[in-house]
Amino acid sequence: VRAGERVMSFDEMTGDNLLVDRVSYHFVRPAVGSGFVFRTGNIPDIMRAVGDQYYIKRLVGTPGDKLEVRAPVLFRNGAPITGSSAFDANAKQEHGYLGYTNPDPKRFGARLKVGDVLTVEDGKYFAMGDNSPNSEDSRFWGFVPGADVVGRPILVYYPFTRHWGPAR
Repeated sequence: VRAGERVMSFDEMTGDNLLVDRVSYHFVRPAVGSGFVFRTGNIPDIMRAVGDQYYIKRLVGTPGDKLEVRAPVLFRNGAPITGSSAFDANAKQEHGYLGYTNPDPKRFGARLKVGDVLTVEDGKYFAMGDNSPNSEDSRFWGFVPGADVVGRPILVYYPFTRHWGPAR
């Protein structure tokens, strides 16, 4: 190593390694507001771009839910969404959260455009990232098939950055 060169840089990792509870969702449905892990192999817009991988996002819609974005607030069944502190922080645009936004309709035939009310299909889920303006999520690639939900995140065990610890 030469003077001035970086020795380590954990914050530049491409992904977190998680412990995932793969049992609970066989007995109970995922709850709105929780993080959930799923496979992408049956989501065509992701499959074409990156193949079959594991993704983690926040669950915002279950079968039959009606979703709408009125920036900066995400609405579920006609009321501001509840179930996670990230929902409140986004709605108030505090603690570094920028609020929920409507996606650019030119990208992936975006869902939840301004004025849209979207109903989550039977057997499917709708996932969004907490950093809405910079998240590619169900607004871009569509619903997550229920059969592809793997489980709930429990613990980020690597890398040792500010993400390390219990998954929230």
